Amino acid sequence: MFNPDINDYQLTSIVSECCGGIAVVYSAVHKPDNQNVAIKRYFVDKSREKANLIQQDILTRKELQHQNILPYLTSFVHGQELYVVSPLMELGSCRDILDRYFQEGLPELACAIVLRDVLLALQYLHKQFYVHRSVRASHVLLDTQGNVRLSGLRSAASMMLRGRRQKHLHSLPPPDHDNANLMWLSPELLEQNLKGYDEQSDIYSLGILCCELANGAVPFSEVPTTLMFTEKVRGNRPQLLDCSSFPEPLDDGEMKSMYNTDSGVGDSAEGMCRVRLVYARRKLSDAFHRLTDSALHRDPDKRPSASQLLNHAFFKQIRRTDFLPSLIGRVKPIKPDHCDISALLLEEKLSDMEIEKTADWDF
Repeated sequence: MFNPDINDYQLTSIVSECCGGIAVVYSAVHKPDNQNVAIKRYFVDKSREKANLIQQDILTRKELQHQNILPYLTSFVHGQELYVVSPLMELGSCRDILDRYFQEGLPELACAIVLRDVLLALQYLHKQFYVHRSVRASHVLLDTQGNVRLSGLRSAASMMLRGRRQKHLHSLPPPDHDNANLMWLSPELLEQNLKGYDEQSDIYSLGILCCELANGAVPFSEVPTTLMFTEKVRGNRPQLLDCSSFPEPLDDGEMKSMYNTDSGVGDSAEGMCRVRLVYARRKLSDAFHRLTDSALHRDPDKRPSASQLLNHAFFKQIRRTDFLPSLIGRVKPIKPDHCDISALLLEEKLSDMEIEKTADWDF
């Protein structure tokens, strides 16, 4: 039982600043049972405009319970700030893991395990008539027990209206502070036409996630927003990079324009060359290519559902004994160091909340 009382928690370290600076994620210890947790602290004076969004996020997480969705444990107000408690995912987000340890992409088997568990979460959400609308690597969290959990439910939308299921939605998800989510959104969602969109929009985002996990980089990340939108509407799809799709080494300019990220890979010719050689020399399975292509189909009606994708041949490579943390063994887990909560809060106050970001994950 997690009590909504700040005295039951001891903050141990700052994990990340998030939500455009209106919140900070800490590692903490729930003192009654000495259990590690994560606490997101919202600064109410900075988040008044997003109060309804934060409230909706909490209500949605209370309603949706699945082993592959990040659980809501409790929340409470202390002073003028809101605290939301969740399990601590010690390995962080897939985006953080890619940036720090796997700039060339995760091993294929690791991709398969992560994608399977994300699909299980989406299958559950879609059966509950929810569209996630923010499937991306920074919202996929891992822990040292091999659990994969989808977060980012503040962007989720229900297809139920006054007790009746709507066939399509038409509204855009709430904007991120830097519009970063646009690269994962489906063409039909971005078009905002009379046809609207449904659960199949999440499947397109999953296809982008396939490329993100396998390539280490986010498709369209260096493309201007208008061009990204045009390319998606035309049906142009990003692809997995290996010897079949990347037979000839690209020059540095082409590589940077197509697949560069903020991970620092593009900052040096040596790093660019190394990653380029990795792509050209590796071979990803045909099943992985087919799954990605089907998820990224321009026509949402021709995309498989989450349930159909779970039966895809790509996932047959996963054995019961496969353990995700061992496949990405170079990743170092978050190790909370016990410290005085008052010292942490004082340090933040003195630095005017300019917190050094140590990880990229959110819930």
